[in-house]
Amino acid sequence: MKYNAARKYIKDLQKKQQDPFGWPDYLTGLPGKSAILKKLETVYPKIGAFAVTYVRISNIYPYLIKYGYDKHAELISWAAAILRSSSDKYRDSFVGTMSTHDFVVMAKAKDIDALISEASGLFKEKAKSYYTAEDRKNGIILSFKLDNKKFCVGLMEFISCGVKENPPVPRPRLVPYLAQSCSQIENDTLC
Repeated sequence: MKYNAARKYIKDLQKKQQDPFGWPDYLTGLPGKSAILKKLETVYPKIGAFAVTYVRISNIYPYLIKYGYDKHAELISWAAAILRSSSDKYRDSFVGTMSTHDFVVMAKAKDIDALISEASGLFKEKAKSYYTAEDRKNGIILSFKLDNKKFCVGLMEFISCGVKENPPVPRPRLVPYLAQSCSQIENDTLC
């Protein structure tokens, strides 16, 4: 009798845990990794009609180094809200959070480019408000030389990598593959 309430709690919790879409990420309000993987199970066989895109906030670490963490949570919330509000315009679209600065968007292949383009434009514009006028004007917040090679880092923006057809890897490896592709894009954007 002592454990009945605890037993009921566990039973209710296990029932809730079977629905990964019911457990949004605290900071973003978006579904988390479990929901992304669950959604991918249904979308992956339909790639061609659907697309999967990995979205990252590029250049956020240099921003945090220069400006500090005071606005970090606010930036993440804006990124998530922009992605979500952009995706809400398209039927059967989905946005989830992989990690603090990384998101996965799934939508009909015919809609994904417009969705990502709109979200990227909105985020790029919003992100500018977090910089000084001088940094906005220059478009660069950090630059340095190393071994006679110049490196510079621009303002925050969304970068993305996705598939609309013929995934190059099996379903369990798709999200890590797209994340790695985003990392390569981010590294290639240094001047």
